[in-house]
Parts: sequence; C-alpha cells; structure tokens
Amino acid sequence: MPSSPARGIAGQVVANTSLLIAVLVYMGWAYDDALYGYFHVRPLDLNVSIVEYMLRSLALFSTALIFVAVAIIAVTTIHAWGLNTTKLNSLAAAVMSRVSAVPGLRHLASPDTNGQSRAGRVLLTSVGATIMVTALALYWIANYVQVSTYLFLLLLGGGLLLFTWPSRADRHGRFPYAMAIVVAAVCALWAASIYAHNLGIQAAKNIVHDLPTRTAVVVYSIHPLALTGPGVKLDRLPAKYRYHYRYQGLRMLITRAGTYYLLPVDWSPQLNETYVFNESDQIRIELISVKVAS
Repeated sequence: MPSSPARGIAGQVVANTSLLIAVLVYMGWAYDDALYGYFHVRPLDLNVSIVEYMLRSLALFSTALIFVAVAIIAVTTIHAWGLNTTKLNSLAAAVMSRVSAVPGLRHLASPDTNGQSRAGRVLLTSVGATIMVTALALYWIANYVQVSTYLFLLLLGGGLLLFTWPSRADRHGRFPYAMAIVVAAVCALWAASIYAHNLGIQAAKNIVHDLPTRTAVVVYSIHPLALTGPGVKLDRLPAKYRYHYRYQGLRMLITRAGTYYLLPVDWSPQLNETYVFNESDQIRIELISVKVAS
C-alpha cells in the first residue's frame, strides 16, 4: 500500500495530466476550427482524431511559454523542498516585529489559531480584491478602448485565487476557494482558446497569401460541373476521351480520406467558395506541381 504522500502526488499527477490533455485537445480543435472555418469547412467533417488535435496543439506553444512553464516548475519544486523556508521565516519575523512596534498596527502582527498572521491574511485578501477590481475595471474600459483579453483573464483568475487563499482551510472558505480554482481554470482555458484561434486565423491568411504556390489540382469530369470561380478555367476535351471536361485553376486546401477540399487560385474571404470532391468513376482528380501547371 503506497504511503499517503505518494498517493497525493500520484493524484496530482493524474489530475494535472488529465487537465493538460483536455487543454491540448481543445486548443487543437480551436486552431482547426479557426483555420478551416475561414474557408467554411467544419473540423468535425474532417474526422480529425483526438491524437491529431493534441499533436497539432503542441506546435502552438512558443519558446516563451516553455520558459514560463520551466520557471513555474522550478519555483514550485524549490518551495516543495523547503530550501528557503528559514530565510522566509526570518524575514517574516523581522517584518512582523517592526509592524508590532507601531501602535496602530500592533494588532495585525498577532498570529491567529492557524499560525498565520492577521497581517498576511489581510494583505493577501486586499491584494486579491484590488486585482479583481482592476480586472472588472478593465472589462468596463474595454467598451471604450482596446484592452488585452489575456491581461483581463490573468487578473481575474489570479485575483480570485489570492482573495480566497487565506480562508481556504476554514470550513466556510473551502467552497469559495474551490469555485475560485474553477474560475481560474476557465480563464486559463479561455486564454488558450483565444491564443489558438488567433494562430489559426493567421495560418489561414498565410494560406490565402501563398495560394498560387500551393499544390495545383486539375479536375476531370464526364459531365459538366457547376465549378466556377476566380482563376478557374474550363477546357472541353475531344469526344474520344473518357473525361470531356477539364477544370484548372484550383489549389489544394486539404485532403482527408479520399475527400479533396479545393479553392480557386484567386480565392478571397468575400467569395465564400470552397469545393469538396470525392474521386469516383465520374470524376478524376489530378495533383500536379505549380511549376508544371504554369
């Protein structure tokens, strides 16, 4: 039977891993939804697997985010080892002794039944409340000027945690602290989805910009198709050929399980035209390099 600390660590590892997987899957979906939704294609129609969502979302993390994660892990590990406990206690004692020397602040330095100073509780609660008020003020200011959503979410989630932290061990303080954790997690997920969505939109715009250099597609058909668009060219082939119509001027967006999603070479967001084809006996799809097509 594993010890209680070991069970606690294992539980935290499992819980954090599950949360990380959920965030990665959601970020991958948000990215694909922004990228292919730009061309009016739903990610659910592409039959993208959960593993693919996770792998795609891993590419969304920048180097700065990795450094932040490493710093957080290092700080929390050092704190868990208790390497700086003595210095912190000495510093806290020195601060409290100076506070107690001031007649008006002497009552703040007296410890409560939990061994936590009233000054520390008041400080954390005040800081948390100030941060929350700042976040709400930014939300109101955003109606008139541009405000960073990331800053708002950071202040809101962090302020709630600080505000409820001093009373987390009390019987009546457990529920607000648990709710604060949930809200902070939602804020983090919200920020992650915005980040992934913005990257997806930027990737879609890059595709449009580089559309002439993407893989060219030629569609051959036995019967005429309602296939028109800027840059799309129709050629009628001789009757001796099996396919009588040839459509050029198309570019590959993505292919999934035999389904081809094509765009006109001069596609723009105002056109709202994305063509979906399944290769069959009536239709043949040919992929060629842009250099050969030109």
